[in-house]
Amino acid sequence: MTADEAHSILTKNCDLDVGKFYGSSSTLTLGSGLIYSNVRHPKFDHSDNLFSTVEGAAYVLTHECDVDQRNERSFNDYVTICPLIAISAFVVEYDAAFRDDNQLRGFLTAIAKREVSRVVYIPPKSGDLKFGAFAYLNNLSSTHVSVFANALPVAAVSAYGLREFDQALTNHLLRPKAQRLSFET
Repeated sequence: MTADEAHSILTKNCDLDVGKFYGSSSTLTLGSGLIYSNVRHPKFDHSDNLFSTVEGAAYVLTHECDVDQRNERSFNDYVTICPLIAISAFVVEYDAAFRDDNQLRGFLTAIAKREVSRVVYIPPKSGDLKFGAFAYLNNLSSTHVSVFANALPVAAVSAYGLREFDQALTNHLLRPKAQRLSFET
C-alpha cells in the first residue's frame, strides 16, 4: 500500500472536521496542542531491547505554564510528548504486520472512525504531515525542555483540534478497566 492509498482511506472514513483541526501557531509558546519536527525522544530498539534516542515529529501534551522557563519552580524541565508516525513511514514500517491489504484497510478505517483508542489520526498538513500522521497513545514519552530551545512548531491545533485530541486521550487513558479489581486492601 502507498501513502496516497492510506491517506485516501483515512480521509474517506475520517470523523473529524479536518478543515477545523489546525490553527495558527505564530503567537504560541511551547505547550499543549503544538506539533514540532525534529524532537529528540526515546524509541525502543527491538534488536537490543534498549531505548535509543531518535528525532521526529511530536505532539506536545504538557501545558505551557508547566514548562515556561520564566516560572522559577521545580519540575518544569520535562515536556510530555506523543511521538507522531507519519503515514508515509507507517505504510513502509507496518505493512508487513498485516496479512493482506484488506486487513490493513480495515485497520486504517477503524482508526479514522476512532474505533481504535490507542491511535489518533492527525490530518494532513503541509511539510512533515503531508499525508497526515498517527499519534500512538501507548507511546507517550517525555523529553527535556532544552530540545525546544530553538525549535519552531510545524503546526498547532485549533481549539476544535485540541478538544478532539484531548477527548481521544481521555477515552484511551481513562476508560473503565476491562478486568474487575479486588475490593480487598
